[in-house]
Amino acid sequence: MIIGAQKAGTTALYYYLAEHPNLTPSREKEIGFFTPELFEDWPEHPNHLILCSGHGTDFFDSRTYPKMAAWYHNYFSLPHELGRNCMTYEATPEYLYYPEASQRIFKYDPNVKLIVLLRDPIKRAFSAWSMYSSFGVGDYRPLIYAPRRETRGFDEAVQDEINEISSCKTTLEPGYVRRSLYYEQLVRYFKFFKRDQILILDSSALKNNTSSVVEKVINFLGLPKQKFQSEWPLIHVGQNKTSIPARTVGLLREFYKPHNESLYQLLGHDFGWQ
Repeated sequence: MIIGAQKAGTTALYYYLAEHPNLTPSREKEIGFFTPELFEDWPEHPNHLILCSGHGTDFFDSRTYPKMAAWYHNYFSLPHELGRNCMTYEATPEYLYYPEASQRIFKYDPNVKLIVLLRDPIKRAFSAWSMYSSFGVGDYRPLIYAPRRETRGFDEAVQDEINEISSCKTTLEPGYVRRSLYYEQLVRYFKFFKRDQILILDSSALKNNTSSVVEKVINFLGLPKQKFQSEWPLIHVGQNKTSIPARTVGLLREFYKPHNESLYQLLGHDFGWQ
């Protein structure tokens, strides 16, 4: 599973891995099976009916889970369709962010391999804001996210969210700032999964040294090496040319500094985010 982060290259990696003959992706990206909370207040979304149909607080409620699981598995090829020594996978960036997803995934399959892409927190937050600001503009109406277009400027949205965090509010969406708090998100996964089950990648490396990163993933999955094309297509590259206000950059640098330091210590790797 590619579990996140949002706006960190999960779509690109989802399509790049499909170039390997032993890997078959899910029929759609961002299924959201393990994060039904995303659809609770979104009754018009087709996932609401199947994932928010009365299981209450128990995701694995025996009265509803079998139907949900059958729906989920329909997105994947059956073993006989995959062939020998082949794998299937999906990518949903909400899995890294939503608090309950790690435990649900562990209970579903404690041996699953997980892939995480991390991006400079400030750049990731701004990219997410740009995306939400584009909802409903022209033909851009992605289904996986709430259909509420962001009308606040980036500076206002960031300040509002930091104020909410300071007052201990737990609103998850849209989470421009919160989604970049990688330390606490990874700690939740490390609580259940062994470290060697989780591959953590740098989003900028995927963009700038694609073949090397894809090869690292293939090695992590224990699959045969594959000769890929020398040039990879750019996928979902944002076109927003608006610059981040200097004041907001300073605010976010100060906010993220202790969180990033905790992340570097946790992983034993300094991403050099400024």
